[in-house]
Amino acid sequence: MWNQLDGLTGLLNQNSFLNRSEEMNYTNGMLIVFDVDDLKHVNDVFGHAKGDLCLSIIADCIKKAYAKYGYCYRFGGDEFFVLLKNSRIEEACCAQFESFIEKKRKKYNYLPSVSYGSALLLTGDTVSIKDLPDQNMYLNKKKHKQQQ
Repeated sequence: MWNQLDGLTGLLNQNSFLNRSEEMNYTNGMLIVFDVDDLKHVNDVFGHAKGDLCLSIIADCIKKAYAKYGYCYRFGGDEFFVLLKNSRIEEACCAQFESFIEKKRKKYNYLPSVSYGSALLLTGDTVSIKDLPDQNMYLNKKKHKQQQ
């Protein structure tokens, strides 16, 4: 599963995501989009080494929560995707991810929140349905900002 690794995070890369999304034909699959909130603030206040550490920690939490049930990708600087094979496991994975992040935040108090959104893979064309989980992720991001 982890044969085309991204150097920083150990996650599959964008090209692998595009290839895998074309191959996926799960009738109950799901795309989950993650975005790190205010990573620029971490870089500006604590330094880029701490920002890179945040990305590694978050990537590790995503892998621990989701990798057994799908494919995890680093898509951009602070953007991650998961192609989940079965949407029924999403809530359990999400709860696990939140638990992992909270445990890490106790040790790394500068670890930012992570917003995410999801959508079912109804068409089998993951690239074309990216907009819906993106919209859901931005709603989640807006809630995080209001809570600050």
